[in-house]
Amino acid sequence: MNFRQFAFYNVRRNIYTYIAYFLSSSFAVMTFFTYLMFIFHPEISNAPLGGFVSIGMKLSSYVIFTFSILFVMFSLSDFLKARLKEFGVLTILGAQRKQLNYLIFLENLIIGTAAVITGISTGFLFSKLFFMIASHILDMKPLHTYLSMKAIWITATAFMSLFVIISIMTNVFIRQSKAIEIIKGTIKPKKEPKVSIWLALLSVVTLLISVFLLQGSLPLLAIPFDIIGLYFFFTQLTVLIVRQLKKNRHYYWRGLNLLWISEMAYKLKDNARMFFIVTVVTVMSCTSAGLILGVQKQSHQEFTKMPFAFTVNSDYHGENGQKTTQLMQKIEQTLHQQKTEHQKISNKRMITPFTNTKGIFFLTRQSDYVNLAKSLSLPSISLQPNEALLISSTVSKNKPEKDLQHLSFKESGLPTLQIKKQIEQTIFGTYNLVIVSDQTYAQVKPTLSLLADEVVTYQYAIPSWSNPKDIISSNSIEAKIGMELKSWYQSTYGNKQLDSDFSTRAADFQLFKQGINFTMLIGLFNVAIFLIFTASFLYFKLFTDLRHDQRYYHGLSRMGLSNKEMRNVATKQIALLFYIPLFFAGIQTLGCVLKLFSISLSQSKNGSQIYKRQKRGG
Repeated sequence: MNFRQFAFYNVRRNIYTYIAYFLSSSFAVMTFFTYLMFIFHPEISNAPLGGFVSIGMKLSSYVIFTFSILFVMFSLSDFLKARLKEFGVLTILGAQRKQLNYLIFLENLIIGTAAVITGISTGFLFSKLFFMIASHILDMKPLHTYLSMKAIWITATAFMSLFVIISIMTNVFIRQSKAIEIIKGTIKPKKEPKVSIWLALLSVVTLLISVFLLQGSLPLLAIPFDIIGLYFFFTQLTVLIVRQLKKNRHYYWRGLNLLWISEMAYKLKDNARMFFIVTVVTVMSCTSAGLILGVQKQSHQEFTKMPFAFTVNSDYHGENGQKTTQLMQKIEQTLHQQKTEHQKISNKRMITPFTNTKGIFFLTRQSDYVNLAKSLSLPSISLQPNEALLISSTVSKNKPEKDLQHLSFKESGLPTLQIKKQIEQTIFGTYNLVIVSDQTYAQVKPTLSLLADEVVTYQYAIPSWSNPKDIISSNSIEAKIGMELKSWYQSTYGNKQLDSDFSTRAADFQLFKQGINFTMLIGLFNVAIFLIFTASFLYFKLFTDLRHDQRYYHGLSRMGLSNKEMRNVATKQIALLFYIPLFFAGIQTLGCVLKLFSISLSQSKNGSQIYKRQKRGG
């Protein structure tokens, strides 16, 4: 038997040790290969969100490969620790250091090659299912099955290079020089875990700061404080808590507490990094899912409350004006072919900053407001110079105050606008609208034109398309016509920079929904990969600590403990190790979800109050 056969038989004999490593590596290869198959699919580039999908898949593939690097490194380290006694026996029999490194290199290369072949094969088998799910989520035509040689070459090269490089680094993981040290590597006594009171206090302070920032107006700033606090919580504070329990002799010496508490400090210290990673990823995954659902719900309200099916914005000068005219002719021609009645409303507006309130405002004149008021059943009003009608957006996050009496321009020399009446209605999405007399508009226009251009807006109101279900449905006539007009617009003008802006209510919602669903798809795949990696890490840790735990419980049985008492001790240890990261991840996720729910609830209350006032005719 030569050395290569020895390595092969060694892998086959240790199949239960390597099975989790092999399956996790194969799953990572399969997912990476499936992503590349989807990226290089010829029909993706022609899809409306083809560019966004390709970029998202590429970024996700980089994340998967980064996780794979860390996974292989940690897995190889745990394998070597579990087999130190075997390496010690080989050293006694005369094996040299370079021979041990070569043995580990061959074993890892065998597993890596098998994982790459298995991953690519299963990836191709399940690619059709993945294409069906992705095309359904993205609302695309079903993608046909194909085999990309480029995807095979990139996957095989990337992962085989990874396995080779990590295998060459085996001398980093085995540092003992004597055979007796290698044999005792897994059974030598552990040192008392070191803990710093100041670092434990730092974890408490940073976690409190993150909670304060999360409930305030700076939720994103809470992320770094939360990460720092969680790391030192698992590495320092938990060990300090166990030490305090040991000092409490009344509790420590009661029943079986002595047995499970004495081991907890070592187990918490050994698994601190794993707990930290599991908690952070769980919080980020659940919070991201909640955030995406919150954004989807808010956008759903925004799109369904938009009163106009099509909106065209343009400065209406020169060549851009001609292209805007062609666009409107195309819209009206399409609506005429569908025999759909519509009303076109035009107005001029400028973006305007005010000093005494928050939000973004558009300024328009009263003569343009007349047709807008008729179309939306808004109140007609006669405005004197320096008087204004304020229309607050029902879906804007930054709404002006309800008791607002006047609006002050940020620019000096402009008059203060006295608010004659304030109503709530979505006209320009999340933007608020200020209507002034034609005289006041002409007075402030020269100064405001220095800050922003005057925009001509053309909006199409279609009474037969006012049902919210038709707006959000991908099979509605509005959505189909909107997608056709979007495709015509992109094929006609391409990626040229135009001052005109074309938006369609239903088509834009469908594209937004596809983007959200695609983000969720990528997130679920990445979370699934990480969960599998985490399960593999726990399996490796269980296998590494198996002999130590066997000696530990064998010693307890010799002391006279019954099987029931030993199961009680083991259950408490495992339950604490399993539920501590989930408990803190659940608390932090609940805080984030409550924050999002409070924002959504406040918006829902505002919307219901608006509906009641409109129903009463207020």
